[in-house]
Amino acid sequence: MQVEIVTIGNEVLSGRTLDTNFAHIARALEEVSVTVGWHTSVGDTVERIGDALRHALGRADAVVVTGGLGPTPDDVTREAVATLLGRPLERDESVLQSIRARAASQGRTLPASVETQALVPRGATLFDNPVGTAPGILVEHDGRPVILMPGVPQEMEAILRESVVPYLRERSGQRVATFTLRTAGTYESRLQEKIGALPAGWPGAMLAYLPGWHGVDLRVTVAGDDGAAVQRVAQQALADLRGVVGAYVYAEGATTMEEVVGARLLARGWRIAVAESCTGGLVTKRLTDVAGSSRYVERGFVTYSNESKVQLLGVRDADLATHGAVSAEVAAQMARGAAERAGAELGVGVTGIAGPDGGTADKPVGTVFIAIHDQQAGTATRQLKMFGTRIAIRERSTQTALDMVRRRLEGLDLAPPRD
Repeated sequence: MQVEIVTIGNEVLSGRTLDTNFAHIARALEEVSVTVGWHTSVGDTVERIGDALRHALGRADAVVVTGGLGPTPDDVTREAVATLLGRPLERDESVLQSIRARAASQGRTLPASVETQALVPRGATLFDNPVGTAPGILVEHDGRPVILMPGVPQEMEAILRESVVPYLRERSGQRVATFTLRTAGTYESRLQEKIGALPAGWPGAMLAYLPGWHGVDLRVTVAGDDGAAVQRVAQQALADLRGVVGAYVYAEGATTMEEVVGARLLARGWRIAVAESCTGGLVTKRLTDVAGSSRYVERGFVTYSNESKVQLLGVRDADLATHGAVSAEVAAQMARGAAERAGAELGVGVTGIAGPDGGTADKPVGTVFIAIHDQQAGTATRQLKMFGTRIAIRERSTQTALDMVRRRLEGLDLAPPRD
């Protein structure tokens, strides 16, 4: 099945709004082996939307549209579809009652314009919107589905997940299995070398490398007509991948590094304290992004100046003078000081040069020291040499720090293998 995605909105075409909806839809469809063959962005006019849909219906097996279903005058997607397909708009009483009930439950009086979202093309099938008022809309035209979703990301994502993906997966007739392995501490090229020709032995499977600041995700999608065979191939692929790159894998699916670390801390009954310089609190932020993290996050110290390192963490003036703030000695004292001052079982220290200025010949931009301390194993430090923008260096530093915590809690070497 070949699908065209049409995103609607002048704000997208102007560049003021990033088209994250397209990326989200395309990823979701790829995971169920529905191929995106085309992507069109178009402004908020009936004529342009109609023209885009006309072209899409001439080449795609299905069209997925996002945007233009709201209550404002520039929300004209319904009108464009009704005009193009000869499906006059009719008020759907169930949608109208749902809109009114949602407003009443929130103690609000909605303007009459909101009720225009109850207008749908004649003969359409509706998809429930669990987080908003405008429903998803399905219209069949000459055997080809046209699917309309709101442009508000959380509404679109809910309808896509609950209704659109299952509908298109069933329509494609394919049986699909997918899994993701999340890796840290290595590069895409190294993973490709280790994995080699393994995918050739997985009939019907596709392996995608998804690199980012926090590591490389390996996503495998297996599709076929025989559900049992699809599951066998997926299980074989999972076993093969874990066999060759398991040393770099920290989670499956969408689980984040901070979630893994939190679970390990809870299992130990430990609390963590983090002292940060170049990352400015980002490690602590990621830890506390996880619901329930108050059970194991004791506190964080943002010690950007040398004075704050001395006053809050007990870093020695002599070591700052001799080795500098960006050094293994200072990182180690930051980690130990954080744990001791907070009364926590585990401490982390991060200090470095994120750039774009501040580097020297001995310590260029991207030089980062990360230390881990606990009373049982003592203190250990790693030096990193990173490349990229200030944002990239800071984000990669947070991932490395959290991975070092994970590895310490799992009894592994603090650095992954370099082979």
